[in-house]
Amino acid sequence: MNEAEKGDYDRLAARFRLHLRCEHCVAESQFFVDVPRVDDAPTGIDELLESAFLERQRFVCSICANPIGLIAGVVQLRLPEACDA
Repeated sequence: MNEAEKGDYDRLAARFRLHLRCEHCVAESQFFVDVPRVDDAPTGIDELLESAFLERQRFVCSICANPIGLIAGVVQLRLPEACDA
C-alpha cells in the first residue's frame, strides 16, 4: 500500500458493506459506506444502524432507479492499517 492510500484510510473511522433490497423490483445490491473520522462517528454495526450518518445516505436501485429499499444486512470491513499493525 502506498502512502497516499494509507492517508485515505487514516481519515476513515470505519467501512461497511450494506446489502440492500429494492422495494420496487426486489433486486439485491451492495453499497459501500466509508465513515469519516469525526466526533461521534459510528465505528460498529450497531452504532451505524442507530446513527444519523446512515439516515443521510441515499441509495438508488441500479436496475429501476427506485430510491426506496431495505437494508437486508451489514458487514463491517477491516481497514487495511488495522491489518498492518
